[in-house]
Amino acid sequence: MLKTLPEKYYLTHFHELQEFVSKTSFHLLTPPQQVLFTELGSLDEECLCLLLRIINRKRVYVTRAQLNYAEIKDTDAALNELRGKGLVQTAQDKDADVLLGELTKEQLQSIASELIASGKVSSTPPTKSAKKVLWSEFVYAQCTHVVLADTSIFRAHLSAPVKADFEYWLFLFFGKLGGTLQQFSLRDLGVMQTRQGVSSGNAHFSELAEAQSAYFYVRQNKHLNNLSLDDKVLLAKQIQQAQVPEAEGLMAQARRDDLTHKLACQLDQAEPALATVMLQVSNHPKAQEKYIRALYTAGDHDTCLAQLEEVLACPQNEELLIFAEDFSALKFTTKRTSVLTDILRQSGPPIALDEAYVGYPEQGAIAWYHRQGNKAYHEENQFWRMLFVLVFWPALYESTTGAPSNEFDLTPRSLKYNQFYEVHSEHIEQILGKITDNQSLFDWLLRQASAHFGKPNRLVFWHRSTLDLLLMVARLISVTALKTHLIAMCKDYKMLKDGYPDLICINGSDVSFVEIKAPGDSLRRNQLVTIRRLIESGFKVDIQQVCWQIAPQQAYVVIDVETTGGKKEFDRITEIAMVRVVDGKVVKRWQSLINPLRRIPKYITELTGISNDMVADAPLFSDVAQQVEDFMQDAIFVAHNANFDMGFIKAEFARIDLVFQKPKLCTVQLGRKWLPGMKSYALNKVCAELGITLTQHHRAMADAEATAQLFILINQVRLENQE
Repeated sequence: MLKTLPEKYYLTHFHELQEFVSKTSFHLLTPPQQVLFTELGSLDEECLCLLLRIINRKRVYVTRAQLNYAEIKDTDAALNELRGKGLVQTAQDKDADVLLGELTKEQLQSIASELIASGKVSSTPPTKSAKKVLWSEFVYAQCTHVVLADTSIFRAHLSAPVKADFEYWLFLFFGKLGGTLQQFSLRDLGVMQTRQGVSSGNAHFSELAEAQSAYFYVRQNKHLNNLSLDDKVLLAKQIQQAQVPEAEGLMAQARRDDLTHKLACQLDQAEPALATVMLQVSNHPKAQEKYIRALYTAGDHDTCLAQLEEVLACPQNEELLIFAEDFSALKFTTKRTSVLTDILRQSGPPIALDEAYVGYPEQGAIAWYHRQGNKAYHEENQFWRMLFVLVFWPALYESTTGAPSNEFDLTPRSLKYNQFYEVHSEHIEQILGKITDNQSLFDWLLRQASAHFGKPNRLVFWHRSTLDLLLMVARLISVTALKTHLIAMCKDYKMLKDGYPDLICINGSDVSFVEIKAPGDSLRRNQLVTIRRLIESGFKVDIQQVCWQIAPQQAYVVIDVETTGGKKEFDRITEIAMVRVVDGKVVKRWQSLINPLRRIPKYITELTGISNDMVADAPLFSDVAQQVEDFMQDAIFVAHNANFDMGFIKAEFARIDLVFQKPKLCTVQLGRKWLPGMKSYALNKVCAELGITLTQHHRAMADAEATAQLFILINQVRLENQE
């Protein structure tokens, strides 16, 4: 049951923010902000309640009619006091663009009518049916010769100038833009997870200039896409001429690099020269790459080569290094293919997967490895992130060095700026020193999982299946290679938090990693970085390409279900039959009636022959769900009108909180493609035309058997065309 909040919950939340700023970040306020912050702390409670209500509204402007709250006894008195202190004011002409953007078309028309009636405006307004934007532009155009603040609409709207300062205080609390007091409410309601029990103690910034610089660049990034082209040009010129704050501190430097890179991309067509300047001043890896490419395209090969050599001598990150190695080889030697292409070409012959795995090549590859007697698991990045988090949890979340600022701070600061090893090297080495073999690795992971599995964080999603795999692999994996790679992750988590191979493969006691590439897929640069690091650490890594062909040993399970009706959301399964086909032969069958836990309509009984009495003592779907899953192991789901049968089975699994996800083929669609020209593709009619026996239509096993024979015929045609 959802919790309820006390009457003045927002007041409590403000006091929590106030306490944090007072204890940790008061020195990060400008002198005027310090005065204002202190003044709010001394406000009468009713005034503070009203001010917080105004500040926390989504829009900047409010009217008196919107300010009626049960917990505020005398709103007018509180409002008058806030006005007297300058904490609330009526709308001003200088903020007309903000207010006009919040008004309705009818309110804009009212302003226009008032101005025209006063004789101060003689220009013709838009037609009444014109869009709001035209009315807004018309009213705004009057700012040059009339005082909009004199109109009744402007006089009726109020704002709290402190809202801008309040955003900055929230920025100091959360360490990012977008934080609101509503997040405190979500925490109290149990909707938002936080690291409860973590006391506030550390500011996100050290000095005022660092905080203000970070705030400036974060805001510029947030609002960049809303700027006009002229405003973007102005901002770029201000950066070029050093008329903006210097980027002080890691956050400001990173956001400045983001900003200059984005400006370069957005000004590329309209202001190419200015865009090039933005690339030059940016330290963003993508900006540096774009600048090098631009130099080469412009024919300035000497400068281009000098830039490449600079990157190669002192690479900012590995993706940029790989680009520089590749680009210099392609453009300044006789090499004609990229390193990514070379790796794919050297990956060996592709494995054949049925086209049903299009979109799910990893699932098809897992089934292929299983047929070879190996175990394979699709985990990618989650495996490595959970491993990293569990191994280093004490350093990440329990160390006093770089401790979180408050319970909302779910990402360790040292990871945000890629300084984890630099800040925690001694602690990291102590942890790894205790891991000497597979047993000590297993014990450490189990101990950390027992203590911390499920705790809120922003590094990993907790899944029991991933943990189970992690503990299994811990008993087999090379501890030396693992520790080497964990050190690499500690030193460059930003680069090595993703890009991991799709599959973890286990052959006896041998653990390897496989990246699956379907036709048309490319190897991304971040994947290449991670794969190179894994190989350098001592792991076996393969790039396995796949092709779409029918593999003889691929298993297909032909399924038919009978139901109480046609809507999977409401109706239920009454019978399931499954026929397993391998290499053109039926190798196994399974069938069961199912108790649908509801009455079977008379017309359904007449159609299928399945009555309420027949299913009264039948098992529930939950009783046979595991048997269905086991029978389907590593197989492709096949049915006549497959979406119908798949939809019902997925719905039944969902009712018991399980996910049923299989590649599927439909014999209706396959029949139309591979057996064209038939009068009808309804199961009974296509079977009659092809001479397939169907003796008890609308009973699950009879339909499944007939569909299996149809599928075997279709697959013969598919194989002939494949050759």
